[in-house]
Amino acid sequence: MTPPVSDEEMQRTLAAYFAHSGNITYMAADLDLSRGATYDRVKRLRREGHIREAQQAAQTEYTPDIDMIEVAKPRVRVRAYNVSVTRDLPVRRVLAIGDTHWKPGQGVEHMRLIGRYVAENRPDNVVHIGDALDMESCEFHSAAGSASQMNRPSFQDEISAGEDALEAYHSEIGLGEVPHDVIYGNHEYRVERLEELAPNLAGTLTLQRDQLFARYRWKTTPYRHWLFFEGVGFTHVPHSIMQKPIGGRYPENTIGNQSTHSVVFGHTHRWNHVTVPKIGINNAITVTNVGCAMPHGYLPKYTDGATTGYTYGIADLRLRGGRVEGANFISMLDLESRYA
Repeated sequence: MTPPVSDEEMQRTLAAYFAHSGNITYMAADLDLSRGATYDRVKRLRREGHIREAQQAAQTEYTPDIDMIEVAKPRVRVRAYNVSVTRDLPVRRVLAIGDTHWKPGQGVEHMRLIGRYVAENRPDNVVHIGDALDMESCEFHSAAGSASQMNRPSFQDEISAGEDALEAYHSEIGLGEVPHDVIYGNHEYRVERLEELAPNLAGTLTLQRDQLFARYRWKTTPYRHWLFFEGVGFTHVPHSIMQKPIGGRYPENTIGNQSTHSVVFGHTHRWNHVTVPKIGINNAITVTNVGCAMPHGYLPKYTDGATTGYTYGIADLRLRGGRVEGANFISMLDLESRYA
């Protein structure tokens, strides 16, 4: 039987947590413990609320005011990639979460596993690439009065499903410990479309959707807009000159031909990472499709009979000098074997 850990040892663990920004490997070396024992202590600190109390004591309580959020046009500096100067540029690690399509009845254990990965590996940023929520309650594809339309979940049930997923995720990684962003996808945009058709609902449904993410300190970026880190553009799916999502079997090639900067996107649920050469010495961009982060093997009902080739997992990206310098795809099965 493992002897109980003293309060003094837990205080040392708490101090090590903040000294090493929650990195389990460094904490274990500092405390002279195994990584497993260290992780167990961190889970206990989270469960008993000590980490959150320390964070609240160290900073002013964050109160999001989503009514004051302004959408500013991003300024993009495109830097030619030159291998002779790249090593001197800053590096940013971004954990990209692909389409999750949270909905009632879908399990949330996979979100808990992703939270454990983030808690252990401590990226600089976490970015959800969009279609976090399924929003079947707001879809327009089903015929009026059809069985599909009548069996749709309610809007409130879908918001509750999103809350369940975020609760599971943040049970492993505390609020505010790592900056989080979500870029709305076409499924979140269904809410705006519904409000356009029903002016009496204007502002009521989008408010509840935005408040869901604000409660967990996730910043939001509108659909079709871009979020930039180290000169790399993140968006749910790039759009053509006719404002149509760029799709097809190999959308990375089309995006690479048209884009002037490196791109990270989702939407098609298929992992891919390519380097696209541009005219100029050692000049190139990268195009990264982060796949999807739904439970392994899950297929939305609208894919029945279609070719999918879905890849289930998350993407650990290393950004430097306007490119994704390194891209590591961690499958859901790998997450299960590590953390389940």
